[in-house]
Amino acid sequence: MSKYLINLDLHGGDFAPQSVLEGANLAKTKNPYINFNLHSEKFIYEKFKPIFPNLLANSKWTQSENFISPDMKPSDALKKNNRNSSMSNAILNLKEDKNQITISAGNTGAMMAYSTVYLRTIENITRPAIASLFPSEKHPVCFLDLGANAECTSENLLDFAVMGSTYYKALYPQIDTKVALLNIGSEELKGNNLIQETHELMKSDKKINYQGFVEADKITSTNNHVIVTDGFSGNIALKTAEGVSKFITNSLKKNLTSSSYSKFLSLLLKKNFNNFKNSIDPRNYNGGMLIGVNGIVIKSHGNADSHAFANAIEFGVKCIDADLLNEIKKNVSK
Repeated sequence: MSKYLINLDLHGGDFAPQSVLEGANLAKTKNPYINFNLHSEKFIYEKFKPIFPNLLANSKWTQSENFISPDMKPSDALKKNNRNSSMSNAILNLKEDKNQITISAGNTGAMMAYSTVYLRTIENITRPAIASLFPSEKHPVCFLDLGANAECTSENLLDFAVMGSTYYKALYPQIDTKVALLNIGSEELKGNNLIQETHELMKSDKKINYQGFVEADKITSTNNHVIVTDGFSGNIALKTAEGVSKFITNSLKKNLTSSSYSKFLSLLLKKNFNNFKNSIDPRNYNGGMLIGVNGIVIKSHGNADSHAFANAIEFGVKCIDADLLNEIKKNVSK
């Protein structure tokens, strides 16, 4: 079995570096062939070396001079004094070795800036997108763009469709991948000018199996495998779904522990409740790929805990196993 080298930005995320290192430990326990290159300032390494002695002893460590704050502008991240930050170093490593991957829960704009400057975009792609899997009744759904591009052209959205379809086929080669465009209605005349222009482009493109429009309330029950939208709408849809998921889970938990009788019933239904919780838990789908850049860069949720971060690492391993980067390159160059 091949080994995997994964660059981790220890400064990225609300609970970093604890959540990142705990997630790395969990992932390596499941797959001992994973190796890590840890990027952080020296004080982080010294502080956590006694807490994670085995992980740090068996990982490479790259010292950074600073880190990228959540509110830093991409233009500031690219300044000379931030070019030796933990995120910058982690992404720069991919320039020399496309078989590695980089994962960070840090500043999305900075990640996109470093990725496009250091790695460049794949030939024929002008704008990368953030693509991630989304839980659904029938199968996981690839949803993109989730926040990289607030404004898009119809050509951009078509590129996203081609890349998203390739992404899905690489991860699930047995599936005849179906693509849909997010819209306010399923009727042919619904949608603004951008949606209508994109609809016409997708209908005539032979690289995708385009099925037409899908409404937001059908995302979790659709027969489609890839749903395309601009980053503004996609990010709102993602955050709304995550909020609803947490609301449902917390409401159920509250009601199932509100009385002695309900607590007794909840014990009887514990397995069913856990299965339900896992099916909608956004942590199980953590890890959005910056699709379209010339390297595997994965954006973890900023609020990811150790469980979620371990899933982002496992997703990165799947990307390498599926040779996803080369598959995307081949498809967009046709």
